[in-house]
Amino acid sequence: MSEENVEYAPEVCCHCEGAGCMYCNKKGTVMVPQPSQRCRHCDGDCCIYCGYTGWEHPLKE
Repeated sequence: MSEENVEYAPEVCCHCEGAGCMYCNKKGTVMVPQPSQRCRHCDGDCCIYCGYTGWEHPLKE
């Protein structure tokens, strides 16, 4: 799948559980490539690899 054909959908930020924080730009959600997958390094507990969002490859906004 080429990079330009990736579909993104909003998922609840695991760091703030939707309340809004600096990692999700105070939105409570992050855009994640579909199908969405929890971070393989932390399993959604938030780490440097997922940008503290809990998701694989979150879109940088």
